[in-house]
Amino acid sequence: MAFKTLTIKESTYRKLAACKEPGESFTDVIERELIQRIATAADLLALVRASKGKGLGLKQRQTTKQKAA
Repeated sequence: MAFKTLTIKESTYRKLAACKEPGESFTDVIERELIQRIATAADLLALVRASKGKGLGLKQRQTTKQKAA
């Protein structure tokens, strides 16, 4: 297996590290999180179900009620 060295920002490293599950490598995280393609609504639904409430890396917009709380 070939290996490559990547240079990333410290802030990006922290985000990537936060996505790691116990026992996962950074390669595992990248393959799990970045390789998935969304071509259909069914693909999107499968991705949301697989995320198990962890979020998809997208910032959610706050509603007026959430801001007031």
